[in-house]
Amino acid sequence: MKMGADNAPLSYRCSRCGNTFKVNPGSASICPVCGFNCGPDKCRRLETSDEGY
Repeated sequence: MKMGADNAPLSYRCSRCGNTFKVNPGSASICPVCGFNCGPDKCRRLETSDEGY
């Protein structure tokens, strides 16, 4: 079984300010708080769920 759901929204936690924000596939991953350009090698990727744990 594969880890993670294909339909789970992807979020980044900004390495500069700690803000967590959703990423739209195909668009730039710019933190809306401080403007840091996040990427897989720069910021921590989080799989978020809309199920509200």
